[in-house]
Amino acid sequence: MKAIKSTVFAAVFFISTTMSAQSSTLFFGSEPDSIQANKTDSSSEKTFQRRVNFYVVNKPKTLDLFSRLVVVRARKKGMTRRDKFIVIVARSAKEARDKMEDHLLKKNAMIGSLWFDTHGRYANGYSSFILGKDEFSFKTINDTARMKNLRALASYCDEYTRVAIGSCYGGATYEKPAHNGKPASRMNGDSLMMGLANLLPNATIYGTEGWVMTKPGIFHKHSYALAGYPLQKRFKDEVYKPVWEHMGIWHSYSTITKKFEVINTLSLTRMGSIHVKEVSYLDKEKSKQRLEKNLTKLKPGLLKG
Repeated sequence: MKAIKSTVFAAVFFISTTMSAQSSTLFFGSEPDSIQANKTDSSSEKTFQRRVNFYVVNKPKTLDLFSRLVVVRARKKGMTRRDKFIVIVARSAKEARDKMEDHLLKKNAMIGSLWFDTHGRYANGYSSFILGKDEFSFKTINDTARMKNLRALASYCDEYTRVAIGSCYGGATYEKPAHNGKPASRMNGDSLMMGLANLLPNATIYGTEGWVMTKPGIFHKHSYALAGYPLQKRFKDEVYKPVWEHMGIWHSYSTITKKFEVINTLSLTRMGSIHVKEVSYLDKEKSKQRLEKNLTKLKPGLLKG
């Protein structure tokens, strides 16, 4: 699931005071390219190509107030500028691909950052992200036919492209404990990330062990709006203990380095660029204290089904 800390009141307030985000493709303002390099040969010229950042949101089958709120926040952030930050609301991988390609071809651009804002499903016992009817996990990521739409984006990716699985547990490597008659299972987020990297060679892939939040400040690179934990009682079930212990921990992988590495918590800039923070979420003293307090409150039987 995509964990949300914001309250319904806040959501209603934002939506009532902001233009409704009903269109499936939204445009956002530009910022200077963050990648700089010397033009020493033809390959290095790629760093100076026009780059577009994409924030891809899964369109839910039913009204999802908080997903709508994220889109509204993004729209407010870039309302006065265009061309560099584009939000795509899609019902499938094909729809996301078609809309992204349309913008990239028109602008003769490469992908700068690509963030998949979707739900993960801890109940399944494995890492995943979802676009409508299309689920991506270690079970499907190597299926050539099913992955053709993601693979089509490879020509717009290079060593300067960053792609984040923005779903909860999207890069989880721990074992989900046995629960309600279901056996323990490894999450296999590393396999999902490596499979995605094989589809998009040269791009760096990111995934998290914990929850992905959408707190206020989501598009401020100095905030920890993407880190933290949900407040609902069911998340205090002891089956979530591995998630609590790995909050804000992210991994990176690319086919260039062949290294699966632990990195600090991610954030997003106001123009949708993926940013690796200097200090990880659980390295903050307040975060440590909150974690210790919440770990003592974990109990069995709080999560039904």
